Amino acid sequence: MLTALRNTYAPAFNTTSMPATTGAKGAEPPVGPAEPSTPRSLPTNAKGAMDRDQFLKMLTAQLKNQDPLNPMDGKDMAAQLAQFSTVEQLIQMNKTLSGQQSKDSEIIDAINKLGESQSARSDDLAQLIEGQMAMATVGKTGVTPGNTAYVDRDGSGTIVVDTGARTGTGRVTVTDANGNTVGTVQVDVAKAGQQSFALGDLFSPKLPAGKYSFKFEVATDGGQFQAVKTYTAGRITGMKYENGNPILIIGDSLAVPMSQLTQIRA
Repeated sequence: MLTALRNTYAPAFNTTSMPATTGAKGAEPPVGPAEPSTPRSLPTNAKGAMDRDQFLKMLTAQLKNQDPLNPMDGKDMAAQLAQFSTVEQLIQMNKTLSGQQSKDSEIIDAINKLGESQSARSDDLAQLIEGQMAMATVGKTGVTPGNTAYVDRDGSGTIVVDTGARTGTGRVTVTDANGNTVGTVQVDVAKAGQQSFALGDLFSPKLPAGKYSFKFEVATDGGQFQAVKTYTAGRITGMKYENGNPILIIGDSLAVPMSQLTQIRA
């Protein structure tokens, strides 16, 4: 019966034909252990990878053509199925994570673009507001650090100083554009800190209209004069834009960024 079973499954493995002998009842089996059959190769997909259906077809063909005397161990088959399932799950997980990462990147890009757009709009709005504020100062008196004095046609003008803690006798020296002294006068500094003086009240006769430089000094206890901090004060006559920023015009030519004004007076 064993001989008949081997003859029945002869196509599943190679055998070596033995010459018949007189009186033999049948062909003798091959010498040595039988070798498992080699499964036929199955085509893969376009990318060269094997999917689930192709793997199951290959496994079915392997089971059909295996050596019945040396079949595949059930544990080995289960292990192959488990390994394939695990690999397939990992591949699917990787695809899912890759898709999620792509979506996350798109969301991040959209948020960054929105932030940039909002920042640009905020800058434009800030420039617009600053421009409106600058326009509202035209015709008023602006104060900024400096030592320039502007005298109008009627001889009026204002100088602003900060004497700190000093009080007492002060001295104002005014020079023209060439550095020539056009007038020196003493004033009474009755209070400390920042204060202003009207040029039309200090000089008689009044100074001609124009642009001047001035120095303000306060006498110490020893009688020596020491210079104090001075400011430029003048009527804001216009405004212009430079690089998107409003620039105020004080007098006829002094250009001052609005951010550098320390005071705006009516």
